[in-house]
Amino acid sequence: MASLNELRASLTKIDEEITTLSAEKAKIEKELKEAEKLHAKETLAKIVSELKALNLDPSDIAKALGVSVSSGKQKGVRSTVATKNAGIPKYRSSIDPTLTWTGKGRKPGWVITFLDNGGELADWLIKD
Repeated sequence: MASLNELRASLTKIDEEITTLSAEKAKIEKELKEAEKLHAKETLAKIVSELKALNLDPSDIAKALGVSVSSGKQKGVRSTVATKNAGIPKYRSSIDPTLTWTGKGRKPGWVITFLDNGGELADWLIKD
């Protein structure tokens, strides 16, 4: 059986490897995201240049895609329409911090999933 010091040394070594691998993972994820953005941008530029070469009308392209193209003229907007106040978030997801909920109205899907898996809203309460 290994001694206490050997076990602690092994645990320390594993912790260091986990830290190194986590940093490497974050770096690779960032590079992947940047590469995906660049690829999408290059692909879109290629598609646009090919469409321009074919002298296609944008409305024909939009119709083929099933989307509408604005005519450039904006419809009138009612000035009496009040903007809706989103409210101050009361809960934040620990998995994706960009997901927040005020606690009012219908529960978002990510909250329902969390609760269905045994979580409690108190765990995600924003403590500010």
